[in-house]
Amino acid sequence: MKIAVVGKGGVGKTTIAGTLARLLARDGFNVLAVDADPNLNLASSIGIPRELSEKLIPLSENIELIKSRTQVSFGGLISFTPKVDDIVDRFGVVGPDGVKLLVMGTVRTGGSGCLCPENAFLRALLSHLILSRKDIVVLDMVAGLEHLGRGTARGVDIMLCIVEPSVKAVETARRVYKLAREIEVRNIAVVGNKVTSEEDREFIRKNLKNLEILGFVPFDISVVKADMLGVALIDYNPSSPAVKGIVQLKTKLLRF
Repeated sequence: MKIAVVGKGGVGKTTIAGTLARLLARDGFNVLAVDADPNLNLASSIGIPRELSEKLIPLSENIELIKSRTQVSFGGLISFTPKVDDIVDRFGVVGPDGVKLLVMGTVRTGGSGCLCPENAFLRALLSHLILSRKDIVVLDMVAGLEHLGRGTARGVDIMLCIVEPSVKAVETARRVYKLAREIEVRNIAVVGNKVTSEEDREFIRKNLKNLEILGFVPFDISVVKADMLGVALIDYNPSSPAVKGIVQLKTKLLRF
């Protein structure tokens, strides 16, 4: 199963992605978590110690690696089919419950159509992770879906758009839905996060009535406290309301 988690910054998608990865690993699955968000916070949400995560260099910033894999020896040409099948074994870091983390990063310069070596490498890597890996892959992605081409997107089993009860969050979800449809993602669903009341749930339902809502995760002060301490929510308070909500979400995902 390949799960892409997207949403506006600050809605809690990384906490949900990291907790999902841990829960799935506890069920006995081989889980690869991929951090493709510029903020690079997935390590702490999984529970990888700060002293280790601070040493991780995003693959998008590993210029020597990218150059060696994408540079063609003549004419300054770029290879768009670089070798990437060894990247997880070389650069993946094993965290709690056996979750393997790959810090991919993203290209910070140029547009989504940039033909730079970094983009060529990341697109090829993401395609390999989605289409060739046998693991469950949980992708923590930016909302723009820059690295997902049409062929790769068809391999995503479900795209989860995380929203909080706010106008900006639902506007982002609408844009994500449009982009995902354009690149032929098969299943797109919404997860309401930081929900405090039935009014919040109704706000999300009303504003995203054309989208499937897979579930709601309640607002939980444990999320805030875990973040302040730099630890994973599932380690800080494994029986918290948010964790219980994500457990329910995991159960629904396994039906896809």
